[in-house]
Amino acid sequence: MFIVSIISIVIFAIAILMIYTNIYEFEKEKKIQFIIIGIVTIAIFTWIIVSISSIGIQVENKEYLKISKLSSILIFAPINTMFVLPYLGNIINKLKQERLTNGQVKTRVVILLVILVIIAIIEVSYIKSFQIGMLSNAIR
Repeated sequence: MFIVSIISIVIFAIAILMIYTNIYEFEKEKKIQFIIIGIVTIAIFTWIIVSISSIGIQVENKEYLKISKLSSILIFAPINTMFVLPYLGNIINKLKQERLTNGQVKTRVVILLVILVIIAIIEVSYIKSFQIGMLSNAIR
């Protein structure tokens, strides 16, 4: 679990750096707010995906399932953050600079939401396989 935590921290650090560089029009306080709210939102989104993916996984020791869920969240939340927040920050920056119209922003946000749904669908099956693999290795 220690290694998973270290990997998660490294990926989150990279994600935060990506987000920070894409929201250069924001004041410092707004940057911090955007990053914190965004990461919490993506973490909740990832938690929901992990919860859905673990439905139907049977294991005698429920503690193993809890650890596999936590590991999945620690790995996939920063990855999802890297996919979503820098792009969203870039859209908001361009809107602030008046390089995009409201219609263009709506179109890009809809595209982002569609991408999120596709990611969620793919991740549900992938995370389920990931958890089953972790559990089978832990039980051996």
